[in-house]
Amino acid sequence: QTASAVIDTIPLIRMTHPAADAKGSSLFESLAGLYAYSISSISESESTRPNVRATRLAMACGCHSQRFVGDVWIGRLGYLPKQKNGFVLTNLDFALADIEAGCCYSPDLRRNIANDVMRLVDGEASCDVSVPEWLGNAAQMNYHDGGSLAALAAVMTPQYDSSSSECSSIASSIHQETGKTEAQPVHLTETTLCLHCRRPASHLCDGCDGAYFCDDARRCKQNGWSHQCLCSTWKIYVQRRSHLSSFPYLSGWQLPLLQDDCFTSESTYQTFLINEIGVIGTDTSRDASTYHNWWTTELGGWSGGGSRSAKDVNYFRRLSYLDGFALKNRAWIPAERHVTKDDIDHANAAYRADCGSNNSNAELIQNCERGLPILTSWEHYYRLRSLPPSSPIGLLATFPLSIYYAIQQYGTVPLVVAQMLERPLRIHIVGIEKELNFVDLFKEVGYLLPEDVSIDMTWVVREDMIPENGDKQDLTLQLTNNLRLSIVLGTYGDSLNPDFDCGGTPDMIIGMNAGLFAYESWRHVISYLRHHQNTVGVFTDYNEHSGMNCASLGGWKSNNSLKVNPFRQMRAMPVYCMNLPQFSNGFIYVFNEQDMDA
Repeated sequence: QTASAVIDTIPLIRMTHPAADAKGSSLFESLAGLYAYSISSISESESTRPNVRATRLAMACGCHSQRFVGDVWIGRLGYLPKQKNGFVLTNLDFALADIEAGCCYSPDLRRNIANDVMRLVDGEASCDVSVPEWLGNAAQMNYHDGGSLAALAAVMTPQYDSSSSECSSIASSIHQETGKTEAQPVHLTETTLCLHCRRPASHLCDGCDGAYFCDDARRCKQNGWSHQCLCSTWKIYVQRRSHLSSFPYLSGWQLPLLQDDCFTSESTYQTFLINEIGVIGTDTSRDASTYHNWWTTELGGWSGGGSRSAKDVNYFRRLSYLDGFALKNRAWIPAERHVTKDDIDHANAAYRADCGSNNSNAELIQNCERGLPILTSWEHYYRLRSLPPSSPIGLLATFPLSIYYAIQQYGTVPLVVAQMLERPLRIHIVGIEKELNFVDLFKEVGYLLPEDVSIDMTWVVREDMIPENGDKQDLTLQLTNNLRLSIVLGTYGDSLNPDFDCGGTPDMIIGMNAGLFAYESWRHVISYLRHHQNTVGVFTDYNEHSGMNCASLGGWKSNNSLKVNPFRQMRAMPVYCMNLPQFSNGFIYVFNEQDMDA
């Protein structure tokens, strides 16, 4: 500290001391730290001047609660080997290009996004952003460091309040950006909210059309200046809306569910469920007790076992497809049976006929090496199950189809290993909520798989998510001859040991609409995956911003795996402080992806 300034050192990446036998320049690179030196002038104008570039870099590193003002210097610090023995702490050289993407363009470091933002900002026709792996892994390292610091503080300080921990601060910042909160009742405001103060607001950000702010008189956009770090990136996300809203094979029944009014209200969807397909009543407070079907949890969100949507849900209740879907047109409902080779041949023949192709080898649906039908669009699924494009069942089938797609895309190695060991593939589904209302719908996973592919699927349900009026006990069901489902109550990695209490060590862990920052209990899942690299983790998320932040917790490779889920729900969901495209199971990403050739 001097008479004119205060210098703070803020770790953006904490360095790690190498092991005594450490060798290799790449290892020392990965262990080095990245530090910000913030010089805050005593002058009021300087000490409150936002530093957008430094704050954007902090976000890229996973330090979401960090805000920089004034001048900031960035440096790398790490250990290098001495000529004989031991290591020496030194300042490391690095190029501006190493951090340029995170500083100047986007906290989303995925190459395609960074390039798109660079073109948007600089107007260059072709761009090629390069991000070093050590920066790409920063968010993962900071997340686990935050958890370690919180655990250490809890041990050393008896009155430690976990809500004030670093990891909780990060979660709060993600909630501020995404509008997510932990274990809070869902209140549908039917109006858009300011991203900064959460008051009703209708002014979209001029730069991205992705965030709402109060009018200029309240100065919310100025006070919430950290949005500048995200603005160009969110503009790219908003531009994806047309692609995300495209379901070309369907007959058009979904179009009203993708219009602007769906971004801020469930009323259009409610009208569709009442008038178009007749599966719920007009008195929504009585839906669950009057209509015993799978649609009764589609409105109002699920904010715990005591929420309105959970009322009268009983996961012991078994329903056939006819009773569960409860649709007036039975042709809209798939047959409750396994898919056969004849089904695939029929689907391909119908596809050739519709396309006017005389090529008998033209195929829409093929089988992968393990015999699974390769499904990568709703058209594939609808044709395979002989469903007309007018069927609305995809609104619910997004859940089993997302699981099937995860197995098809990322489960090849786990499936091979399980078959070599002559046992079923073990899948733990964590974060189960409203899925408890349509247990039998997940027969569809078994029906799509070959009959010789056996699955032991375990649903892990936190106790505060269990419907209050139902039986609160574990349950095991043989859904199909190749799919056994167990429902286990507790918190994964806390009250439940994943290796012993959930049907055995998992080959895959799946979380749908996970939002890994939304609940602290996800930390146990992420930690488990970090320490069990042979277990594949697959997660879906509602929007690209949340998906990007959550995927980064699995490291650089996981972050780059984030993509649009072809089996996302075909309706736009309300998101009140943002105007980002939001879809149930909208995006998908993978931790610990396995390679057959490795």
